[in-house]
Amino acid sequence: MTEKGSGSAEQRLYDAVAHWNTDTGYGLADLIHAACQALIDGLDSPTLRELAGASVRDSSWDIGDLVGKSLEELRVPYPGTVPPGFALAAGGGVARRPGTDSLRLEVAPVPGGVCGGFQVQVWVNGTEMTSAGAGLGMDPYHVLVPTNRLVADSELRTVAIARCVCGVHGCGSTDVTIARDGDLVHWDWSLEVPMMRGVSFVAADYDVEVARVAADHSWETPERVAGRRVLTDVDRERLLTYNLRPSWVANDYRDQELFRVALQVDGDYQVFVDTLRRGRSAEELAGEVCATLALPPSAWHATWHAIVPTLTKPPKIAGPSWRSARF
Repeated sequence: MTEKGSGSAEQRLYDAVAHWNTDTGYGLADLIHAACQALIDGLDSPTLRELAGASVRDSSWDIGDLVGKSLEELRVPYPGTVPPGFALAAGGGVARRPGTDSLRLEVAPVPGGVCGGFQVQVWVNGTEMTSAGAGLGMDPYHVLVPTNRLVADSELRTVAIARCVCGVHGCGSTDVTIARDGDLVHWDWSLEVPMMRGVSFVAADYDVEVARVAADHSWETPERVAGRRVLTDVDRERLLTYNLRPSWVANDYRDQELFRVALQVDGDYQVFVDTLRRGRSAEELAGEVCATLALPPSAWHATWHAIVPTLTKPPKIAGPSWRSARF
């Protein structure tokens, strides 16, 4: 982890408790260290002293009891009770976090070219956060396309910001809750956190950076240009009338001349629609794909795969040209 905490002694202890996972034990050593540091920083209570002397080998039940009593004695709120964008003030109470942090976003290749090839990296105060969190930035399709999910508006939004190095969000995960607060934008980390505190940005600077990375397509390969155009231009409302939702787009790994769109049907099936490139530009290819998807599904040349193993027949929307997918 980077930046092991800042702000008041109460806030540092609060952050350490919030990031301790009682099921896995993740963060327990940091929690015990934070209790020791809290004593050095001037906080004191009988149970806090016990917590500072605890061992990582102690049971989660015993540690949890010490944590609860320590926070109660110190009048420190329990994690989850402080509103996003606020921090604990020294001596008690909460205060709005100042916008003293800086943000930079970049789309970069995934090392080794795996997992779809690209990731959105997040730099806070000059330190890269996605590698410090779950390990790998999210694919741009999951953050920037077809909508920019990093845009801060009046509604709280939780966004996946990092995934495991294997490429799966869920195997390893770092999320941020984004809150707009007047002239500030706050991020509060969850799951595998890259730093022990939330961060806050000047809203005007934040908006410029988030818009800049979404508008920068200089990194895109022809495959990615076509994918962005399909995900942005496809008539999703029409697809929903057939209970179809786009899942992913990419060249077929077995044949780079085939561009594949994968869709889900009610979570029961995957449907694949392939389009030959035939030397067309990315924009022309995307236009052809969107035109095909605008037709009734029964008119598609598609393949299908049952997500639910007990389903042996194609989905009801299948046409005469649909075939079972072979993997």
